[in-house]
Amino acid sequence: MRGELAAASMAALFAILGLSFAPLLLISGAVIGLVTLRHGVVAVTKVALLGAVGTAVFMLLALGKVGLAGLVVLLPWVPVACAAQVLRRTGLPGRALAIVAMFVVGFSWSIRQAVPDIDGFWRGRMTALVKTITEQGGQAMLSSDEIAALASHMHQASLGVMMMALTGMLLMARWWQSSLYRPDAFGEEFRTMALPLWPMPVTGAVALVAYLLGSSSELGKLAGDVVVVLMLLFAVQGLAIAHERVKAAHAQRSWLIGVYVVAALLPQFAASVLALIGMADYVADFRQLRRKAGGL
Repeated sequence: MRGELAAASMAALFAILGLSFAPLLLISGAVIGLVTLRHGVVAVTKVALLGAVGTAVFMLLALGKVGLAGLVVLLPWVPVACAAQVLRRTGLPGRALAIVAMFVVGFSWSIRQAVPDIDGFWRGRMTALVKTITEQGGQAMLSSDEIAALASHMHQASLGVMMMALTGMLLMARWWQSSLYRPDAFGEEFRTMALPLWPMPVTGAVALVAYLLGSSSELGKLAGDVVVVLMLLFAVQGLAIAHERVKAAHAQRSWLIGVYVVAALLPQFAASVLALIGMADYVADFRQLRRKAGGL
């Protein structure tokens, strides 16, 4: 019980701190992932319930309500725990990350059902932000047309952030586990990470639907969301390939540093290139994983 209470306290603490500095949510989710990887569903359920109660009590005392913010900081725990359990049972990070992608797609569908005019929602939020800035003596950064154009991409951008955040939580949890119990195992597992076969044909089919329907229908918009999420899933595989190739060639780590710098400065470009590499791996088998496995 002492270990569960300590884990719950850490998860709750970093969830609360994440309200002020969002990257700290990664640590909160990673704690949940680590508990799942080490002890399974029963233990993480106890930890999550204790952490959720602690977070709710703090927010009631500090803010007078739990509200949407409480849901946002606790929401990542569910997909991270599920993906970590898959990883614990199978030892296949690619399959676990595919579970993460499925959760993000489900989240996108739920949001589009709850908020039919999602572009209008973001346009209203951004307009209010610009208005607040101008009322405080600042200069309007964006015109109404620019706000409308940017708002049309905000939903998919938020899905991208969510996909990368959940992926980061899961990988951080696995890295912690490796550091504590099997040093260097994380690097080897990540470099040989392979996605299941189904994302490839699903991506092709959904991309075709998105192209044919465009943004004129809700199905076309949802298909576009799915394509974004799956492309980021392939990008993670592309990153794993980059790590493996650098290791196999005994190249300088500066090559990987360059990849991460480009990803930070030009995220859309880097994600597209890495996704193409990840997709090409199904045919090229850059790491010869299928050959080593006897062609499977």
